Amino acid sequence: MAKSPPKTETARETTPQHFPEVAPPAYAQAVGASYLVESMMQMQQSIGEMKATMGHLKTSSDNQSKKLDRVSHIIFAAGVVLTIGIGIGGFVLNKVWDGVVTMVATSGQASLKSQSQQIAPGPKTDRASPQ
Repeated sequence: MAKSPPKTETARETTPQHFPEVAPPAYAQAVGASYLVESMMQMQQSIGEMKATMGHLKTSSDNQSKKLDRVSHIIFAAGVVLTIGIGIGGFVLNKVWDGVVTMVATSGQASLKSQSQQIAPGPKTDRASPQ
C-alpha cells in the first residue's frame, strides 16, 4: 500500500490569531425570527390594503360599465326616435306638397278659363274703315 503524503503546516488546523472585539448578540436567532415575523405582518397588511384597493377599482369599473351601457341605450333610442320622426315628417311634407301642386294646377286652369273668356271674340267691328 502506498503511503499518504505528509501533511504540511498550512493544511493543519490552527487557532485564529485575532479574536473578534465585539461579542455576537446573545439572541441572534430570536432577533432574526422577530424581524421575519414583523416583515411578514407588514407584507400581509400591504396585501390586505391592495385587495381593498382592487375591490374598490372593480366596483368603480362596474359602475362605469353600467353608465356606458345606459348612454349607449340612450343614443340608440334617440336614433330610433329621430328615424321615426324623419319618416313621419317626410310623409306629411309629401302630402302638403301634393296639395300645393294640386292647388296651383287648379288655380292655373281656372285662370286660363277666365282669361279665355275675357279674350273670347265678340261681334266683329272694323275700326279701320270709317262709316
